[in-house]
Amino acid sequence: MSEVRVIGKTVEEVPEYKPTLVKVLNIVAVIFAFCVVIVIYLPSSIWKDEDSVRAITRKRMVVLNEVEKFYKGMAGVYQNDPLLAMKVVTAARDSSRADSNFFGEQVIYLKEGKFTLTVPKNFYMSFDTTFSLGYQKKDTIYDTTYRVLKWNEELLTNDTIYVLADRYREMQKSDSSFRKALDSEPSKRVQSNRYYNPYYLDTTFAYSPLINEQYQITSDTSMVKIQDPLKGEYKESRFLFFVFKDTSAGYIENDEKSWKD
Repeated sequence: MSEVRVIGKTVEEVPEYKPTLVKVLNIVAVIFAFCVVIVIYLPSSIWKDEDSVRAITRKRMVVLNEVEKFYKGMAGVYQNDPLLAMKVVTAARDSSRADSNFFGEQVIYLKEGKFTLTVPKNFYMSFDTTFSLGYQKKDTIYDTTYRVLKWNEELLTNDTIYVLADRYREMQKSDSSFRKALDSEPSKRVQSNRYYNPYYLDTTFAYSPLINEQYQITSDTSMVKIQDPLKGEYKESRFLFFVFKDTSAGYIENDEKSWKD
């Protein structure tokens, strides 16, 4: 009797394709990526806002400190009302700008009363330099270069030097060693200059940008203190799950800041 053998084939199992599961996994991946972006970006954005608000708060205190110094210099006392102090100092600036003779002992009339001040000459120049935003700008200067013959006392002979137009005109007027200009040629140079954009003292400088309350100014004959009105900790909900937080930005007392720049 013959033996019968059955030869079988091994069949590999092919996984079943499940499009619904793939879609779910893709959605989960997108949601996870979105959450990661939120966790990384939003706190950083809030921290920047906190730093920005604190910087504005302190900048306004610095401005009020300068106002108080100007007020004390002209009135002899400090002014505890920041709005009135700015109003008086600005009025003195405007009068000084409009009338070159507005200096020395002067009287300023406002609806708040009469203010007797000792105003420095050309006070508006100090005001505009103090309350301004400075910036650097490169300018192209067109000039003239002169080749000048000048007597040299040490060598007992004439020297040839090169000078720009301003120096040349000065030598013509007051330099006894000047002999003559041999020739001249146009010249050009790039020069970096600092410029200022003055700004006016509006009412916003008197208020905290965070809680919109006036800065607290206390003073006597020998001291003045400008303080952030915020007491304790300030909290504000952001984006449902995050919090904007801040505390007092400090104070300035007799020109000394409570913080480090």
